[in-house]
Amino acid sequence: MKKRLLCLLLPAAFAVSPTHAAVFSSFGGEHDAVESGSEILFGPESFAGVFDFTLGTESLVTFTGASTLPMLGFGLFDASDSLVSGTIFSPTTYETSFTSVTLDAGDYYYAPVFPTGGSMFSSYSFESYVTAVPEPETYALFLAGIGMLGYAAQRRMRGDA
Repeated sequence: MKKRLLCLLLPAAFAVSPTHAAVFSSFGGEHDAVESGSEILFGPESFAGVFDFTLGTESLVTFTGASTLPMLGFGLFDASDSLVSGTIFSPTTYETSFTSVTLDAGDYYYAPVFPTGGSMFSSYSFESYVTAVPEPETYALFLAGIGMLGYAAQRRMRGDA
């Protein structure tokens, strides 16, 4: 009798429980070379995913993504909640929505901008890539090395070696 009652009440309890969203994220702390995030709505509600990260040095940040919604505005924000960069995700944009921006060291986050919600099983996913911006000294060393290779090739052509 108790099992039968439990079998009847358990589905009813889940049916009246509030819907929620599932957020999946590899973010947290210092941004690795590649991070990813996604969110799925299990009812008509608002997206709640915020993906925080920190940059230790000046870096080139590139992100791309897609959404099941016809259009989802997605943004990169700084610590003062100012929009730094943004793009539009749709079901076909995962390969074409690359957005790149050079950022100083500091705290940043990604979040959906508009619409703030969707129907049941609406979702989005994205990837974020970080590449360190080379220091000016790196370029100077690179050019000096190319110059020395040119000098060595010229000497070899003349037979001075």
